[in-house]
Amino acid sequence: MAGCGSHDPVWRMKAQLTLLQLQQEDVVTSHPDDYSHVNSTFNQGEALLTDQADEDAADQQYKLAYQKGLVLKQEVVLYKERLKEEARQKAIEERAIREEEARSRLEAERKRQQELEEAQKALQKSQRNDAVTDVVSHPVQLTSYTVRRGETLPQIAARPELYNDMALWPLIYRANRDQIRDPYQLWPGQTLKIPRNFSREEALEARRQAHRRNP
Repeated sequence: MAGCGSHDPVWRMKAQLTLLQLQQEDVVTSHPDDYSHVNSTFNQGEALLTDQADEDAADQQYKLAYQKGLVLKQEVVLYKERLKEEARQKAIEERAIREEEARSRLEAERKRQQELEEAQKALQKSQRNDAVTDVVSHPVQLTSYTVRRGETLPQIAARPELYNDMALWPLIYRANRDQIRDPYQLWPGQTLKIPRNFSREEALEARRQAHRRNP
């Protein structure tokens, strides 16, 4: 081998170690062009040492490869720190989005509950004000009812011409299971059967069910 009997150039081992460290950091994948430049410079030193036995010239190439490697190592450190920061910022943004979605859901549920309570209060007030008039206007007990826009089963059951008791809505629900899935999601124009021949026990069970479910 060329150079046999003499020591390796001073910078050769440092350059080799730097190349090995860059490989372990997977710089070949993250910074392929930069790594190629460092490796090429080292190979030029190898050629000078092996083919021309010029240790001084080879050592200059090894030193240059080592210096380039140090610069590249620093770039890799900064690159990884940037990736970590980007990942951290992304996690923060995703968490903020999830929290905002949760707040929106809670606000929508609160608003829905408030609207429901207001509708129930308005219905109860209307029942108190119009009870006598409704009884006179609707002396016949209806056995069917056509749903109006925005009505729910509790509202329908509370109508004076029907049960005048919103807690009896399960009676209507059971009689119309073939067309009702949710007591709070009715369609305008639906014709519902209104049970009339029910026992006291059935009425009590309906009230218990209404209190349990509170739809």
